[in-house]
Amino acid sequence: MSNLSFNRIVQINVTQQYAPQPNRLQQSAAIVSQGGTSFAAGSATYIGSPSALSSSLIAGTPITEATWAAGVVTLTFGNVHGVTVGSTTPIIVTEMAPTGYNGGFIATASTTTTLTYAVTTDPGTATSFGRAVFGANAWLVAADQTWWAQNGQQTGYFLFESGATTAATVLTAVETYIDENPQSIYNWGFLPGIDADSVSALAFFNLYNTLSSLLKFYLPVNQTTYPTWAAENSLINVFAMIQSLNYGPATELDSIAYMAFITNIVPTPTNKLPPSSYAYLYGVTAYSGLTQTLITTFSDGNINYVSTGAEGGISNTILIQGDNLDGSPANVAYSIDWQQINLNLDLSNAVINGSNSTINPLYYNQNGIDRLQAVAANTAARGIATGLALGQVVLTQLDPTTFAQNLSSGLYAGNYVINAVPFAFYVAQNPSDYSQGLYGGLQASFVPQYGFKRIVFNLQATQFA
Repeated sequence: MSNLSFNRIVQINVTQQYAPQPNRLQQSAAIVSQGGTSFAAGSATYIGSPSALSSSLIAGTPITEATWAAGVVTLTFGNVHGVTVGSTTPIIVTEMAPTGYNGGFIATASTTTTLTYAVTTDPGTATSFGRAVFGANAWLVAADQTWWAQNGQQTGYFLFESGATTAATVLTAVETYIDENPQSIYNWGFLPGIDADSVSALAFFNLYNTLSSLLKFYLPVNQTTYPTWAAENSLINVFAMIQSLNYGPATELDSIAYMAFITNIVPTPTNKLPPSSYAYLYGVTAYSGLTQTLITTFSDGNINYVSTGAEGGISNTILIQGDNLDGSPANVAYSIDWQQINLNLDLSNAVINGSNSTINPLYYNQNGIDRLQAVAANTAARGIATGLALGQVVLTQLDPTTFAQNLSSGLYAGNYVINAVPFAFYVAQNPSDYSQGLYGGLQASFVPQYGFKRIVFNLQATQFA
């Protein structure tokens, strides 16, 4: 039985301060399907394991005839297949008998109703005709395979089903989803073909081509389309990657490899974000036939590609360039977005908690400004500790003009400086802001962490007489 008879000498008033839940926006990604699944058009479905997508893939196009001659299989379909005559496409053939017809191949559209691919040994006379998945639907399978092939990949992705087939309609579907679900998905991976409609794609990318958009797009390009995209050096949000020439059909979409890599990283002091250039990529093939001229062309145009670490005695396939189309390293763009996301999160948390504390409420005065600056300083320190920012945290309380002059003179070079305009000065300059609870006096400047791309070592050999 509880004791209901006690003296009320001391009454304890309890309030609780809630720490912010970590923002996981940068750990979200979507692969954009072009009608390749049974998911509803315009929906984003989470794919949490390597086997989760297979049951929702479309069955494929029925094959009506299959023949082999001189090392080439010819598949015939009852309807127009939609692949441009003379062009190549990945193809996945299933349910055929003999089974030598089945597998993943790179096919050529020889007519509007036939596709051909190389098979060295005669599979025999076809006795049972199966199905084929090709074009964007085969690339979707390859994208899924590439995602899960990344070493230690544990983070799933969203499958966004556009329900569309042309680049323009696919992009319209993605735009609608982004507008209706802001800041829900950070990385967006497209399938090959979007790059060919540069007019529609450029219009779409420019909708979000700002430092505050918090969106990144991964665009596969090919030998025909990459020069167009290499010229678009103002796109800060597009990671363009040329597909290797001898890629693995049905298993490899190179641009998805780095998207999976960076999505899986949750930066902490013991798991820092590394530079994007030379990152290991798995399940992909090194670009073959690279000449120095081509390497220079890719470099000048900020076109990413897969190579190997052979120069460093490493056989792993690695990412070369690691840049967005504007030339900014992907890890630097990530860092800029991380600062925005976490400064907003931590400052908002402080304001909400400050409005729910009877012990230490947060008021709009000099003490309140000092507390908010301290919160921003803690966020900056986390950014430095996790490999996202350079230097040390420097706190100043200067008027905007003096702070700007100090920045221009390089006084804070290499550090993360946070300025908080003093209360008295700010209110005097902006008297109406006080009554509205608006304070615009927090300013910060930081340098993202970069990695090494080239080392120049001057070596002199001296011979004795």
